[in-house]
Amino acid sequence: MSRLALVLLLASGGAAAAEPSAWCDALFPVGDIAAVIGAERAAGIERRASGVVAEDARHCSRLYSIGEDRFSDELVFMVSPARDAAGAVRTIESIARGDGGRRFGESRPEGLGAAAVHFRAPDPLASHRMEFNVSFALGDRVIELRYFNVDDGKQNKYLQASSELEAIARRIAERGLP
Repeated sequence: MSRLALVLLLASGGAAAAEPSAWCDALFPVGDIAAVIGAERAAGIERRASGVVAEDARHCSRLYSIGEDRFSDELVFMVSPARDAAGAVRTIESIARGDGGRRFGESRPEGLGAAAVHFRAPDPLASHRMEFNVSFALGDRVIELRYFNVDDGKQNKYLQASSELEAIARRIAERGLP
């Protein structure tokens, strides 16, 4: 599914109801956010399955946010299986090459699985939205963390810099696959 299609599906509310899986909770517990940014800024963050794909021991598709405003700040966490570890690295390399969009602040952080990419990008659908992205390969899985920072004046902001998202990704990589 293309990135734009995923954003449109999530924004439309067309995702089916789904339950978060215990496997995904073990891979990325809500407490990881508080451990990086502090309990006060993390107060009220909840996670929910997006419903885009069913969560199980190979797939995660969930949202972390304060409140359920689909058009405001949220962290999208996705885990997708690849055929093998080399396939997961190829997928990350494809993400690193980009899609021709306007990205900046690109880096290749070390210590995040077999390959990693970190960048920021303005949202192609709305000028007041900025995406922080950290994606990496962990075994035969592709891990994507995408925080959408929305300049809307609401009190649900919790990540202030993409370096915080990288720190959260580092916790996931260090923990490893459950």
